[in-house]
Amino acid sequence: MKNTEIFVLAVLLSSSSVVVLGSVSGSFLEHPCGAVPIRKFKIHGGHDAPIASAPWMAMVMGEKGFHCGATLITNRFVLTAAHCIANGELKVRLGALDQEAEAQEFAVDAMFAHTDYDFNQHDLALLRLAKQVHYSDNISPICLLLDPLFKNIDEHIIKFRTYGWGQTESSPSSRILQKTSLFNLRRSECAKQYSHQQINRNHICAERANANTCNGDSGGPLTAIVTYDHVQTVFQFGVTSFGHEDCSKATVFTNVMAHLDWIVNTVRRAGNM
Repeated sequence: MKNTEIFVLAVLLSSSSVVVLGSVSGSFLEHPCGAVPIRKFKIHGGHDAPIASAPWMAMVMGEKGFHCGATLITNRFVLTAAHCIANGELKVRLGALDQEAEAQEFAVDAMFAHTDYDFNQHDLALLRLAKQVHYSDNISPICLLLDPLFKNIDEHIIKFRTYGWGQTESSPSSRILQKTSLFNLRRSECAKQYSHQQINRNHICAERANANTCNGDSGGPLTAIVTYDHVQTVFQFGVTSFGHEDCSKATVFTNVMAHLDWIVNTVRRAGNM
């Protein structure tokens, strides 16, 4: 664990909305982390994302190829959805956002689904890599902020960004990683779209007309940018869990901030096994 004193200037929320949080002591799971893209870059209604824009993105590979998205959160663990854990051997590819490009490949030597995982509840898993990742410009972790002051900050974020290799307008899947912006949807409104599901604090819902994540994006991140100490940094707030077959509807993400205790405890315990 690494602690960093930070002054939070703002949490990004959209281009026109800023929440000022003041001075806090921030504890990161891994630091430095959350490299912000050095150049502008286009999932359903999305755009290709160059490698510099998301060096923490990971591909979870099954026996038949690409299986799910994931994020690198430490040099031994990637975060994904529990429903992405499959029977058989899994591998993780890092350092390439093109499914056909060369990438560093890591065997997975342990898988940990959330202890309370049940269909669409607590849909979270950690994959432990068999060997340590060496960070570079193309491979580095995303930020998870552990400070309890931020426990409910997702409720104040207006606009998120999500990434995935899922459906585009012209193809059932994308060879190149896609990114798109989604707007935060109140849980009460989200629950109306999912009347047969329990939508609660463990979820974040986000949507945008004609642009949303689809099945291929399972396990991928919901992110936003936090500006602290005059530096913009990408933080992960959600993991893609489920959505309507109609990709233009809201997508439901597992709320990372609501599951930090489990993430930290699992990393600490399993990292020493």
